[in-house]
Amino acid sequence: MTLSKAYRQILIILGLSSVTFLMLFFGFARDNRDLIFLAFVFSFCLTVAIVTATLDFRKNEKIRKQLEYMTKSIVSHQPVAPLFIRPGNPYKQIADQLTELQSRQQDESKTIKNSNTELVTILSSLPVGIMVIDSSQDVIFANHKMASMLQRNIMNQPHSYSQDIRNYQLLSLIERVFEDHESQQTEIRSVGDHSSTWDTSVVYNQLENDYHISVIMYDILDIINVKQMQIDFLRNASHELKTPVTAISGFAKTLLGGAMDDRKTLVEFLKIIDQQSTQLTSLIQDVLTISHIQNGTPHHSQALELKKFVDAKLTGYSSMAKVHDITLVDEVPQDAVVSVDSQMLTRILQNLVSNAIKYNRSGGSVTVKYSANDSFWQLHVVDTGIGIAQKDISRLFERFYRADDSRTKQKVSGTGLGLAIVKELVDSIGGVIHVKSQRGVGSTFTVEFPINDESQTAQVDK
Repeated sequence: MTLSKAYRQILIILGLSSVTFLMLFFGFARDNRDLIFLAFVFSFCLTVAIVTATLDFRKNEKIRKQLEYMTKSIVSHQPVAPLFIRPGNPYKQIADQLTELQSRQQDESKTIKNSNTELVTILSSLPVGIMVIDSSQDVIFANHKMASMLQRNIMNQPHSYSQDIRNYQLLSLIERVFEDHESQQTEIRSVGDHSSTWDTSVVYNQLENDYHISVIMYDILDIINVKQMQIDFLRNASHELKTPVTAISGFAKTLLGGAMDDRKTLVEFLKIIDQQSTQLTSLIQDVLTISHIQNGTPHHSQALELKKFVDAKLTGYSSMAKVHDITLVDEVPQDAVVSVDSQMLTRILQNLVSNAIKYNRSGGSVTVKYSANDSFWQLHVVDTGIGIAQKDISRLFERFYRADDSRTKQKVSGTGLGLAIVKELVDSIGGVIHVKSQRGVGSTFTVEFPINDESQTAQVDK
């Protein structure tokens, strides 16, 4: 289409030029005015044809330059306005194809951009620190978690990774990957205001004509702490088990060695063996209780008249309170009704009341109170005992932890798991336990039980 129109214009110009030249030649040669007039007519037609061809050429040249600019823009992935050409123009098909190509390229670019945005969003929200470093050792991506771990504001523009990383061990690990082109993995301990331990992988990624490395860090301080707690638990449990077992074994051997012939010694030793057996049974039962709670033992809530429930539980501790000269007081309102697992509440109340009696002073009191609002209801166990030092409160719910009793000289028996069990039970229902205490004044343990659609406080009609 392009060549045919140009050829036609050239042929017309050549034909008109030839005819005009011949007419002028023969007109002047023969002095024929008619031929000379016709020659001028054809000259005018020739001029019109030349002007038309020139205008068409300039117009097509302008379109060609626009197509060239459009092609360069498409190649460089730059946006450009589509080129619309009237039907019949020799460049229309090319312009339409380039316009369609640009449209497809924009759609693909938009898809890639959306995918990249989604990927960046996902990577930014991961609880794992991620940093990507190109072969020029410039950071090209880092998520928010990585910035938090490194305690730095990481720029979005490419920059040297050494601007963000100050940990010598991490810097050495990255440099080793750049030198060896092999992935590395190790645990790195941070230094600073908030020490932590990171499980760090520096991954070498080979691309088609280049490479980059990815730094992936995961904070494993909580995992390490849990492992340490497990080790401490096993060590403390072994120690607590060893004491009664050793006592039982020692006294049994003594009796078998001949001491059983003495009636008084026999009775005394058997009492000690019985006490140690009871202590051993309690310890094993408490360990099993913690295990059952952590395994997700289901709770079965039921409506309880809280005052009657508390009265019944305090009655069970009347003998123990009498021995220690402690007054038990139930200040729960008569109309308080709660929906709760009775077995769970029994264990919580027993542990708190038992401790309040054991760590009380002669002539003191233990008071159980109740309060509620729209979100939770509270059970308060208040004692007038020896109190807890502030340094011990933060560790009060650790397994086998015992506060220093050297100031009071008060020795209290127990497995050391009571408050740990209470904390596990409260956590299992999404509750919270608070402690307020002052040495020589007393302690208040407050347990908050959440209220939901299936657990509501109510008033009992009397």
